[in-house]
Amino acid sequence: MWALAKPEPVTKELIAARGDHPAVTATFNPQPSALSLRAARRAVAEVLRANPTAIERAGDAFTGAIIRYNLLSWTGIVDDKGEVIEPTHDVVVPSDENDEIGIVQPGTISAFIAEPRLFEAADREYVLPWTQLDAEKNGFAPSPNGTSEGAMPETDTVISPVTPESSGDVTSVPTESTKPKRKQAKPSGK
Repeated sequence: MWALAKPEPVTKELIAARGDHPAVTATFNPQPSALSLRAARRAVAEVLRANPTAIERAGDAFTGAIIRYNLLSWTGIVDDKGEVIEPTHDVVVPSDENDEIGIVQPGTISAFIAEPRLFEAADREYVLPWTQLDAEKNGFAPSPNGTSEGAMPETDTVISPVTPESSGDVTSVPTESTKPKRKQAKPSGK
């Protein structure tokens, strides 16, 4: 039997409270959904198809898609009249009876993504920690006793070289080679 757990959503403080302005917090799915990951990969592919060198723009497209599909609620965000607003998705208004796409009315989530301070904060607090965790479980984590830069030394591993002044009365001792001596080949026929 397969037991499915329902993890609780996570709330992140994006912008700290200042004076009479409350903090801006956002509540996200505990981890990006499969649908959001697929959408994020499509967004990256679209950007890179148009310009293969636009790596930073592709990263922004990935972050935007993850935020768009996983943002559940927020606090501390108001409209231009000071009224509290809720997150809403974009709405596509058909142009005719054939349901062809006509006009896309942006929702408040699009406005959230378009605001650089909110976008960067959501990227830093939600998307980046998740991508780092995902990279670790996919074998890109520093090895605990390996040679990667992030590896932590074992307790019995020397982390600094010995210097002559710290070695006390120890002197160098010449050693002989432990390599076996070469055997002489026997002449053939004897």
